[in-house]
Amino acid sequence: MRIIPVVIVAALAASACHRGASSPGSSFAGASLLTPLSEAEEAHDALLRADLGRADSVTRLGFASGFASNFATDVVYLRGGLPIVRGRDAATTIVRAESLAAGTAVRWQPVRAEASADGRSGYSYGYTILSMPAAAGATPAIRVDRYISFWRRDSTAWRIAAYAETYGAPPPPLALPVAAAGAAVSDLPMLRTRGPLEQVRAADTAFSALAQRVGTGRAFGDFAAENAQIFSTPGEFITGPNAISESFGPSGSSGALVWHPVAGGVAESGDLGFTVGNAVFTGLREDGGQVVRYSKYLTVWKKQHDGRWRYVVDGGSARPNQ
Repeated sequence: MRIIPVVIVAALAASACHRGASSPGSSFAGASLLTPLSEAEEAHDALLRADLGRADSVTRLGFASGFASNFATDVVYLRGGLPIVRGRDAATTIVRAESLAAGTAVRWQPVRAEASADGRSGYSYGYTILSMPAAAGATPAIRVDRYISFWRRDSTAWRIAAYAETYGAPPPPLALPVAAAGAAVSDLPMLRTRGPLEQVRAADTAFSALAQRVGTGRAFGDFAAENAQIFSTPGEFITGPNAISESFGPSGSSGALVWHPVAGGVAESGDLGFTVGNAVFTGLREDGGQVVRYSKYLTVWKKQHDGRWRYVVDGGSARPNQ
């Protein structure tokens, strides 16, 4: 669907963060008594700490400054209802324009995090939990969104290279700030390149082409890694190729979805990458009239043992009609 969800399941979040087996802190609890972490384990745990630590940044610096402090200078940012933008300044401008009530607490609960083989790139995804203050005597309001992040590690810290907030319900309307308009990514297919980045671009392009030939559901199943997850509309995770494919319903029943990548990135080790792009869904209403929906997406790709690229998580949100 390229717009795809979240019920908070604390047990799921705790069990899925570290190789699907342990809670976020357990890998370094009592580390002095255990065998030192391997480079891969250290990178994973550092990435997980960076993701969880965004809440501390927000507490110290405020929502906009704290959130934006985690962005890479060339971050690709996907906010619901807006076009894809590139650059920390533009992303920060959008974050500052969000209308959060004073006293709103924001935290992120990762469900999965994984680092590349060289420990310099990685991804995480999970829940964004906003606790909004309520009037005296009332219960604070809770809003739960979902996020996908692709990270790069520089000489000082992990930074977000691509970020998508996905939603169970549409986010509050937001106009694209004038200061960010020039950073909108053109809706042109991603150019061919070389090496692993070209492989990732080609995988996403082939993914869309297969959807046109055999149907969206089958294509999403065929291109899913064994542990791939997408977000369902009610906010739950759908896991694995078969369940993902079946979630789209019978072939041809859900209309046609066409997409193309417009930008992407890849780990230097050539085993993890991401694409962002634009999609158009065309279907029919119950009265027979045509419906067209425009969306954008962030897909994280992982190279499999057989050399094929398959996605491990995919999600997105609406964008303006173009």
